[in-house]
Amino acid sequence: MQNRQFESIDTQVLGVSVDSAAVQRAYSASLGGLPYPVLADFHPKGEMSDSFGVYNEERGVSKRAIVIIDKQGIIKFHQIYEGELPEAKDILEEVKAVTGTE
Repeated sequence: MQNRQFESIDTQVLGVSVDSAAVQRAYSASLGGLPYPVLADFHPKGEMSDSFGVYNEERGVSKRAIVIIDKQGIIKFHQIYEGELPEAKDILEEVKAVTGTE
């Protein structure tokens, strides 16, 4: 349901992980499937995450983060989270705020 709400305001939700596509498929299957695509930032490892400032070089993983990018490729929101990510409804509100969508 939440993914449809993002789509209704012309927004694409993507996950990004430094794990391989095979590992991501297994992880998604263990959760019963994910309602959004997950991109593999696998080779060169962490290059996309590093460009967003969320790659942890020391551990070789991405930090938990939300990055909102507009259609022109401009980062409109960037937040790193130490624990759990916020609820989808809170992320949806942030997207609406930065895009001026109701």
